[in-house]
Amino acid sequence: MGARFCRHKIFLVFIAVASLFNGCNCDNGSGLAKVCPQSRPCGITNGGDIIISSEFKFQEIYGRGVCKFGLIECDDKGNETCVGFVSPSEEICDDLDNDCDGEVDETFDRDHDGFTSCGGDCDDNRLAVNPAAKDICDGLDNDCNGQIDENIPPISCWSGPSNAITDGTTACQRGQQFCTNGKWGSCNHQTLPTPETCNSIDDDCNGVVDDIRRTHCGPSDERGICAYGSVVCVVGESKCVDAIYPQAEECDGVDNDCDGVYDEGLVRRCTSVCGQGIESCSAGQWVNCDAQQPEPELCDLIDNDCDGETDEGCTCVMGQAKPCNQNIVDSMGNIVNCGLGVQYCDQYGMWGLCYFATTAPETCNNWDDDCDGNIDGMTQDCGNRLTAGIGECRLGTSTCTAGMWADCTGAVSPLAEICDHLDNDCDGDIDEDLNPHNKVDMIFAIDISGSMCPFINALSQGITQYVAQFQNTEHRFGLLVYPGIYSVNPSLNHMIMTNPPLVSVGTFRNVLANLQCNGGGSEPSWDVMHMLTDPADPIGVGWRMDAYPYIVLITDEPAQTWTGINEINIVPQSTNCRVGDCQPGDAYETYIITNTTYFQMWDDIVMNDPDRLINIYPPDAMRYTELLRNIFENICI
Repeated sequence: MGARFCRHKIFLVFIAVASLFNGCNCDNGSGLAKVCPQSRPCGITNGGDIIISSEFKFQEIYGRGVCKFGLIECDDKGNETCVGFVSPSEEICDDLDNDCDGEVDETFDRDHDGFTSCGGDCDDNRLAVNPAAKDICDGLDNDCNGQIDENIPPISCWSGPSNAITDGTTACQRGQQFCTNGKWGSCNHQTLPTPETCNSIDDDCNGVVDDIRRTHCGPSDERGICAYGSVVCVVGESKCVDAIYPQAEECDGVDNDCDGVYDEGLVRRCTSVCGQGIESCSAGQWVNCDAQQPEPELCDLIDNDCDGETDEGCTCVMGQAKPCNQNIVDSMGNIVNCGLGVQYCDQYGMWGLCYFATTAPETCNNWDDDCDGNIDGMTQDCGNRLTAGIGECRLGTSTCTAGMWADCTGAVSPLAEICDHLDNDCDGDIDEDLNPHNKVDMIFAIDISGSMCPFINALSQGITQYVAQFQNTEHRFGLLVYPGIYSVNPSLNHMIMTNPPLVSVGTFRNVLANLQCNGGGSEPSWDVMHMLTDPADPIGVGWRMDAYPYIVLITDEPAQTWTGINEINIVPQSTNCRVGDCQPGDAYETYIITNTTYFQMWDDIVMNDPDRLINIYPPDAMRYTELLRNIFENICI
């Protein structure tokens, strides 16, 4: 329909007429006013034309679903429009009858379970999957709640004999199967039948408790007095009745222990007036008591007649001898007891005369053995004869007085080797195995993170006490801490606290007195060791050309790195010293004080020398001083 334009003057003239006809006055282009038709049901053809509803062939669909006729209205330009018309469209899943065929979302319920894909059906191809379905063990989300096989209770199962009783009156118990990955798993926690035992329980689950077959029991065989019995189960307890077991052998002519021999190996104590003896069993009788019998008394230290008295009337035993003093007269007419004599006991049990024997070499016994009028007074060498005359070792002298050797005087035994140009240990070598370094540069690299707080004070005191012995020497000391001081710059992996890095004992002790556990972050101990052993000296230690480098690294943590290195990167440097007084093939003098748990992180760096790996526990200042002295006690100053 062509566009119509309203003219304002004519509109005003025919406004009453327009109202009368319930339309509007429009200009058709000829200057004449036209009245719009009354609002009527309308529709729009596929070609876009507006027609009244009665002209549609299939009017009945416009009362179903979303389809409906519109109403003809004029727009503000006087054109007729069909407002509110809805025609059939392709069905979509929106709970509406878009194609106006009387069915809603009919193409979105393919499994015909009453639920559409937009109505919560998460699998429209499976009848068993929809929001109202019950979850079963099939590996699917049956109830469309986003979970698979959830909250599926286990089911009862049994893999034992079909005739076994599992109603709770026997030991047998049914198990459970659990849903796993969409399948029922194996039967768990079931109790299967076992051979019946005497325990008041139906172990084989046949409905009869303790139905044990009677068998013979008791000894291994029926020899001697032994006999088999029978097994009886009484109130859950198995008993062997009427059995006769082996017993201790008795002297009765019977095989009591059932070994095929009777009265064997039986002995017992027996007595006489002289004491106890042993007798044996033979054919059921005790015989052959070997207790001593009374005899006439002899002077032989034995109570021969068993009357309770020994050698009564005797002063000695016949034939017995003893030494005696030999008296002589010296040149001055004095009687001197010297030399040795002997006395013999006669047949009457009496000691005879002292018969002269001979003189003897003088010994330390407070006696004039050689009859020279002098008692003792001799001297002898004492001390270590194996080392005497080697190095500083010497024999001493001991003198005998009144039968006693006096203490050894003047002897020198081997001592620990010290740096004094003498052979103290008497092995023929002077100052051997002592550190030959006349000058030493010692760097202490100390972890100052928070975990080190229990150790810092003891370390500071122990190291201070240790370095005091090197006052007024040419040795120099340096203090490096890691990681950086948190309040200063926590991103630094180390800080040199001594300035310059190597200082004298006094300066070093002053710096060490301010040591604190105020570092932050992880402790890059491997990085610090890598830089300290780098011949390029990136830290700027300034190793002296005529001094040997020492490194003592201390931490309570496992070895760590900020740069991604590890022990294998450090070993080629630590075992090949190219700074200071090192010679080709030398290694840095390196020591690690740490938790024993972390020794394996440093063992290659210290050339697998266990003496260079030291336990940081316990934190004791005196202990640390002694440990450092053990490390450096052989420095020959």
